[in-house]
Amino acid sequence: MASGPVRHKHLRLNQAKLERVKSVLGSTTETQALEGAMDLVLAEAEIVKTLRRVKGKGRIRRLFD
Repeated sequence: MASGPVRHKHLRLNQAKLERVKSVLGSTTETQALEGAMDLVLAEAEIVKTLRRVKGKGRIRRLFD
């Protein structure tokens, strides 16, 4: 994802949830975990936007049983 200006933020976060995100993403720092989570959300938003745009314009075939 494109990087932009970095700003210092003070946040109140659920520590257990942050630790889970850190573990799932394999991040070594909380900042990496938050950046990775935000990247995933933005990527998913692009996927959803594309799927909505092509809705009903094609067919999905089952390739595997």
